[in-house]
Amino acid sequence: MVDVNIRLEPLPVLGPLLVVFCLILAIRALRAGGRGRWSWRYTPVRVFTAAYLAGVIAFTFFPFQILYGRYANEIVWFNQINWVPLVTLDPSAAPNVIMTIPLGVALPLVSKRVTTWRRALLAGAVFSLMIETSQVLGCVLFNNYRGADINDVLVNSLGCVLGYVTIRAAVTLRPLGNLADHYALPESQ
Repeated sequence: MVDVNIRLEPLPVLGPLLVVFCLILAIRALRAGGRGRWSWRYTPVRVFTAAYLAGVIAFTFFPFQILYGRYANEIVWFNQINWVPLVTLDPSAAPNVIMTIPLGVALPLVSKRVTTWRRALLAGAVFSLMIETSQVLGCVLFNNYRGADINDVLVNSLGCVLGYVTIRAAVTLRPLGNLADHYALPESQ
C-alpha cells in the first residue's frame, strides 16, 4: 500500500472559492442592472452567508488530512462517535453554540421557511447532523482524526435558536427592522 500524508489548510482551499463566489455575485449584479433578485442590494447578505459557511467549514473540517498506509489513523471509526448526550459535555460546547448563532441570524434573511424558533431549532439540528456525518465520513474515507458528537448537535441547535431569537427581537426595533427588510433576500419574503 502507498503511504499518503496530505494536509490541507483552510485558506488556500476556501479563500479562492470565496473570491470566485464574490466574482460571480458581482457579475450577476452587473447583469441585473441594479434590479431583481441579483441586484447589489442583496450582496451583503449573500457574502455574509458565504463567509459564515466558509468559516464553519474551516473550523469543523480543517486542517483536512488524507492519511493512508503507515500514516493512517489506527482508531476504529465507530469509536469516533459519541452517542451519549450531556453526560460527556465538555468546554468545547461554548464555541459550538457561538459558531451557530450567525446561522440563526442568517436563516430568516435567506429563507421564508424559518419562521419560528422551532424551525430554527430543526434547521440547526439538520445543519449540525450534516457536519457530524461529514466528519465521520472523513474519518472512514480518509483516515483522519475527525469524529462525531451528539453534544455538538445539541449545542449547535441551541446556538441557531439563540441567533434566530436575537434577529427576531432586533427587527422589532424600527431602524433594524427596516435594514433587515431592505437586505433580506427576495426568497425570504
